[in-house]
Order: sequence, then structure tokens, then C-alpha cells
Amino acid sequence: MSVCIIYHSETGNTRIVAEQVAAATGGDLIEVKDLAGYSKVGMYLKGAPRAMRRELAAIEPAAIDVSGYDAVVVGTPVWAGNPTPAVNAAVAALKGIEGKAAVVFCTSGGAPRKALDTMTAMLADRGADVRGAVALTAREVRKPEAVESLVGLVRPLAAPSYGST
Repeated sequence: MSVCIIYHSETGNTRIVAEQVAAATGGDLIEVKDLAGYSKVGMYLKGAPRAMRRELAAIEPAAIDVSGYDAVVVGTPVWAGNPTPAVNAAVAALKGIEGKAAVVFCTSGGAPRKALDTMTAMLADRGADVRGAVALTAREVRKPEAVESLVGLVRPLAAPSYGST
């Protein structure tokens, strides 16, 4: 089975987690870039209000075809308790997500608040079968034992299914 790990990262924390999941599962990485190009201050002054309104960013890649994968992982930083506008757009841009197993994760400086619930609902609305959600703090992203809870959810989805025809 194959896994696609889709993520947006501005400061690098979400990227670190996505890379660890890919290394542990053999998954493919797709980094979503927000074409707004926020500065650190801009993330808070412009990005956070857009996240609270659940706006969609202009992103690259503009379309993400996951039809060739068995499972999808989606990761986001938490901005004002929400997924980033880039991740909102990435979920909207998914092609072939219907019926796929999915796992969501977020990275944050503190509590994730409703970010995981929002991502779970967005993917479920697109027809995905969300199997789990993990929140990691900025301190935990560099600790393999903390990321293992996420890898533990994804690894069974990436395991080859023997005996299937």
C-alpha cells in the first residue's frame, strides 16, 4: 500500500514531522506552498485571521491527485486554533480522495484547539475515511518517540497487504 503525506510548513516544524513519517513508512511527500509568502509577522497579522475565517490560499501545487495512493496523511501548523489557509486549499484541491484512509496531524506552539477536528471534518466532507489525528507541540517534533504516535497510525496503512488479489 502506498501513502501520500501532504503538508504545509512555514517555520519547519510540520516539515520535520512529515519527513519523519515519510522515512518511517516509505510515503511520498508533497509540500504545499502558500503563494502569499508570509513573513513571520505576516503569519500572525494576515495569515491567522484568514485561518480563522477558513479561507483558501492560492497554493502550489494547485491540484493534488491522490488517486494512486491507498492512504493520505495531511499535516498543518496551527494558526489561531485552525489549519492554515494553505492546508484548507490543499484539502479542497485533492483529486481522488474519496474512500481513502486518512490521518491528520498538526504542530503548534501550544494547544491545537479545533485544528484537528476541522481537518477531520474537511476530509470527511470530501469522502475520506479519517482514521486518526495527532497533535504535536513544537518541542515534540524533534523527539522521535513523540512522532511515533503518528507513525503508529500511518504504518498499518502503508504496510503491504499480502494475499490480496
